[in-house]
Amino acid sequence: MYREKRRIIWVLLPILAMLVLAVGLTYAWMAQRASLTTLLTIQPPDTITIVPTATDGSELTSLDLDFHENTNDTKGEDGEIHIYRPVCIKSTEPIHRLEVVHTTNLNELGFKIYPATKTQNGETVTIQSSGSELTGEYKNQDKNETNKLAEKQKLENYQALGDVAERNAFPLYWIAMNCAIESKWQSGWKEVISYTEPGIDPKTNQPINYYCTYYILEISWKENTKETDLFYIMAQNVAE
Repeated sequence: MYREKRRIIWVLLPILAMLVLAVGLTYAWMAQRASLTTLLTIQPPDTITIVPTATDGSELTSLDLDFHENTNDTKGEDGEIHIYRPVCIKSTEPIHRLEVVHTTNLNELGFKIYPATKTQNGETVTIQSSGSELTGEYKNQDKNETNKLAEKQKLENYQALGDVAERNAFPLYWIAMNCAIESKWQSGWKEVISYTEPGIDPKTNQPINYYCTYYILEISWKENTKETDLFYIMAQNVAE
């Protein structure tokens, strides 16, 4: 009798183990399924993209930041270089804000962003600046020294790793004023001209008009040493 009971127990133990395993797998599958369901029900954000363009308005695959002779790019006798590159902000919203992030290896690296217009004369399209540059402010710059990081404002993505040996590896963050079309403009913002372009709303999959706003980027530096910097421009929709 005792042996029979023990045999039954040993037989039941694998069955219980399999049941526990099955329950565990089922729970994991249900949890994963719930997570996927949660992700799938999240509404996509408003669409905004930065499109590099040529001076004739045609779209490019990337933004060329090299200096080119016989163009609008200039090089002064003191070695200071200025390059000018048009970009298009394509958005589903009429209000946006531009941000620039860059490291500080190059000597006297600077930039300006000008609103631009798109004009067409026959088959010729021209993108050219119009009006004054955008104003903004650095969020982590040393107020007493240009292009230097404020000592007490280190970025969170470096804090866990301790100090970085190369100070110029810390990027500076510059945020511009809000930019809006005339009907949405408010005091302290920059009024810009946007051109409508048909497209598809990513939220509703319905036809929608995109706001296409052009800018000219002026980037400058002194070419007295061979250094490399990272330069990013970002765009963000602003809720009304």
